[in-house]
Amino acid sequence: MSKTFFNKDPKRNEEHGFEWGTLMTDELDFVSLKDQSAHIAGRSVNWWVANFGLPLHIFYAPKIVNNVRAYKKVFEEHYPKGEIRFAGKVNPHPSVFNLMRQEGIGADVVSMNEMNAALMGGIDPLHIDVNGNAKSNQFIDKALEHNMFFVADSYEEMQIINKRAESIGRKARTILRVAGFHMDNVTDANVFTAGVWSKFGENINNIPGIIRQLDQFPYLDFQGFHSHIGSQITEPDAYWIMIGKLLELGALLNEAGGHFRLLNIGGGFPFNYVGKKEWEYLQKRVREGYIQTKEGHPEETFVWNNELGGIKRNPEGTVDTKSWSGEKMYSDYPKYHMLEEVLKGNTKVNGQEMTVKEALKKMGEPTVVIEPGRSIAEDCGVTLSKVSHVRKVAGHHHLTTLEASVTSFATAMLLPPVNPWTVINHPLEHDEKPFETFLAGDLCYSGDIISKYKIFLQRKPRRGEVLCCYNTGAYDPSFFAANTNAFPRPTRVLTDKDHIISVIKKRDSFRDIFSMDKH
Repeated sequence: MSKTFFNKDPKRNEEHGFEWGTLMTDELDFVSLKDQSAHIAGRSVNWWVANFGLPLHIFYAPKIVNNVRAYKKVFEEHYPKGEIRFAGKVNPHPSVFNLMRQEGIGADVVSMNEMNAALMGGIDPLHIDVNGNAKSNQFIDKALEHNMFFVADSYEEMQIINKRAESIGRKARTILRVAGFHMDNVTDANVFTAGVWSKFGENINNIPGIIRQLDQFPYLDFQGFHSHIGSQITEPDAYWIMIGKLLELGALLNEAGGHFRLLNIGGGFPFNYVGKKEWEYLQKRVREGYIQTKEGHPEETFVWNNELGGIKRNPEGTVDTKSWSGEKMYSDYPKYHMLEEVLKGNTKVNGQEMTVKEALKKMGEPTVVIEPGRSIAEDCGVTLSKVSHVRKVAGHHHLTTLEASVTSFATAMLLPPVNPWTVINHPLEHDEKPFETFLAGDLCYSGDIISKYKIFLQRKPRRGEVLCCYNTGAYDPSFFAANTNAFPRPTRVLTDKDHIISVIKKRDSFRDIFSMDKH
């Protein structure tokens, strides 16, 4: 997205080299400025509010399609034996899966309903990967019925899949998920899924022994290995380490009489929520705010309750303000650029350094599968929320309360998000300085803080005005959606370039919330 500035020569943040709170327009006209008012997918903000109410989540299909095509192009140019599985968990709905079908890619699913949505969306079952760490018998059986591909989460789950495959006399195409990697600060601990302490995957130290026991699984067509490092992996090094280790396991598989054919390197390709200068500035504010508050200047606090944000806490409990261990919101290799960098880089296999492409060639050029989710869907979405009021908190800081909650902003449930925000009513109005504020929701518990980092708006918002939060197309609207305090879950809509709207989730009615319909 580009930024629509408020005047011809914006200088309000010249010292930082960027503008806060500006209306972020884009070349696809997802968000645009027409007659000095903001439009989303060709319709005015007022039209969206009048027809669907607030809060409201809007997704734009052309953004999704463009992101998928960019990933496909990387494989075409660098490794033609690459395949894409859309990580359905980020935005699961038949209409979204149908976009993937139209683009010729598969899906990664972790529940019966995600599976059924992928099938309803027309995804070829041969290109549906069945993932997750707690697959039910029903889930496994339906996957077997359609000859889907299994990502077994553990040795124990391999036993379960093998037994159920035997009962119907069919072999299950299978790979094994691997964890147990020692990687420091690759992302926030809440979204790092390949470490030693992970509920996902078999520890890498156990894999050689499992390979030697593969004759115990006659109903598994065992093809290789999978690992998903986590979400928002901003540097390629972790991928290079993981690829080398998985290729070593592939060599062991071949030596044991197996046939290594497939390497799934998961997803986690990063998305840039802000530019490099903004990210550096935010980190500086987090660090300096923490230190100055500890030194008796609470007016400098930048993170809610002076929490650490992404600052590293050492195992012994001390705080290292120079180190960052939280999720990183900027990368030099965003989205498909990370895949390109990984394929162009070097890895180390059994102590020998070589290019990734050379390493793959030595292993017989296995199919390489990726599972992007956030980086495909995130910038396709915006969320609109109504302002309740603005007040002061802790004596020094503005707090803007919204008629919305963290249940519509999933990232805020786990860590401080840094999504850009705009007062989207009369978007060209602005104050002399950006308005800094925390954001709170309307739920009756104190953890309902939508933004624990201060956000920057172009002006102080007024009661009843609408805030637009950008980049909420993945996870945020659905991951923790709930009827807390009997509030309705908001409407979610998908719109295409022709302004045709699919309602992904209708706003809950009173009867929906309390299951009062007669059956």
